[in-house]
Amino acid sequence: MFSRGSRVVVASVAGLICTTYFLLPGHASILGPGAQQPFVLTEPEPQAVKRVAVIGAGAAGSSAAYFLKEYAAKHDFHVNITVYEKNNYIGGRTTTVDAYDDPEEPVELGGSIFVQVNKNMFEAAKLFKLPIAGYNTGSSDGAEQLGVWNGKEFVVTINGGWWETIRLAWRYGMSPLRTQNLVKKTVGNFLKMYEEPVFPWKSLSSIAYELELLPATTSTGFEFLKANNIYPPFTTEVIQASTRVNYASNLGHIHGLETMVAMSTDGAMAITGGNWRIFDKMVQTSKAGIHLETRVTSIERVPDKHTWTVNAIKSDSSEPQSFEDEYDEVIIATPWQFSNITSKSIPTPEEIKYVNLHVTLFASPYRLSPKYFNSDKDIVPDMILTTMPDGYDPHYHTVGPAKFWSVNILRTLERKLENGVKRREYLYKIFSPAHWSDEQIHEMMGLPKDTKNALSWSYRKLWQAYPAEEPRSAFQEAQLDFGVWYTAGMEAFISCMETMSLSGKNVAANIVEGWLSAQRSEEVPGQHDKTI
Repeated sequence: MFSRGSRVVVASVAGLICTTYFLLPGHASILGPGAQQPFVLTEPEPQAVKRVAVIGAGAAGSSAAYFLKEYAAKHDFHVNITVYEKNNYIGGRTTTVDAYDDPEEPVELGGSIFVQVNKNMFEAAKLFKLPIAGYNTGSSDGAEQLGVWNGKEFVVTINGGWWETIRLAWRYGMSPLRTQNLVKKTVGNFLKMYEEPVFPWKSLSSIAYELELLPATTSTGFEFLKANNIYPPFTTEVIQASTRVNYASNLGHIHGLETMVAMSTDGAMAITGGNWRIFDKMVQTSKAGIHLETRVTSIERVPDKHTWTVNAIKSDSSEPQSFEDEYDEVIIATPWQFSNITSKSIPTPEEIKYVNLHVTLFASPYRLSPKYFNSDKDIVPDMILTTMPDGYDPHYHTVGPAKFWSVNILRTLERKLENGVKRREYLYKIFSPAHWSDEQIHEMMGLPKDTKNALSWSYRKLWQAYPAEEPRSAFQEAQLDFGVWYTAGMEAFISCMETMSLSGKNVAANIVEGWLSAQRSEEVPGQHDKTI
């Protein structure tokens, strides 16, 4: 899930009927206090330093480095971690840009929110003492909080309050309550992945079966909801608006598990200055060597050894520099198909289809035009999500007449003009399947195409944001070969900052577990027990 603030309001529709809080079960680290301790010789021989390469410094790679250092230290393993990142920053798909090129006005370009049930991110934020803020978007103009537009009209608008609750209950009946109960049950099963005996897991496919999550992953969202007595118009007007803003998918194209994730956003929050700060702190804490603007070109097994050679090119200068190094373990923490890594030694991970998401940020003194949205209100809602009109097949994978997935006001700004006068402006974000031009923005605001100063700042980014999340029963496993690991298999299961962090943590735990097993085999012949 490409976490975004738009999810907060959509999920709260169900909450207007019945508020539910998801509590995180207690979690005992598999490698922490109370775990079975390794057999130690009276006079242990000095351990060789374990060398580990992490390719990618996004949520998965940063978390892998952080937890690997933590688990290794608990068992007295000496580890030297090197992180390779092709970009010039840490954070992957969590990154910010500065509105007006002003560092005091950072704007999330990628992953925007997390929630308290996101154990890794929430606990890391507290541990690193990063400032956490509630994720609130919108203006103070008195506009309605949320509207769902089908390309022709607003099918529902939401502003909160008792009368709103009554109106929604009349329109949607028991569907919001049933949705909350289904989300609670599904998320509850998923949270067992943080706990023993499930964590750390070897096979994601097996764990999905054991935790009874396959009915959700093998069905479309539309089918999964129908099987649980949740029907239109709530599914097509509210839940589909959530899957579109979060995963650029209609309910007939996305699997049921990711549909539940799109609706589980109670208590959304963000790190002041950008969520990337969590992952930056993770890398710092791991004491890893970091190579930014460095692309790994190949990974090959060293002949007659259980080690791997990593070749890379550093491109932060006018003359790119090539170098290679040898490692005991390699963690590939980036989607293989985008890495351009070659290897004759390891099996090629499954290639899955990623969604192209165009993100358009812009600032303007103008609000969006009610006429553009065929609205008889003076102003349109601060957050506009979209769905398909009646008559469209929910399995049809298209954005439909709306032409965009969402548009919303992130916040209002006070911009100082050249003459010293301050002007109030609105900071917008648009998600669309194709490039959204200045002319289209002018049209949305009801302005002539040649209107001057309509946009005081803009920024565009094309992301391969997340997989298409189609129904499936099997998932790419984490271990590609002895000593080679892959985190992106998790993305076809659930794609968001937290689950990628969990994937990195799982790989780290499996690596240390393997070292413990090898250590015990040497110390007590025939002993291969798993450390729990």
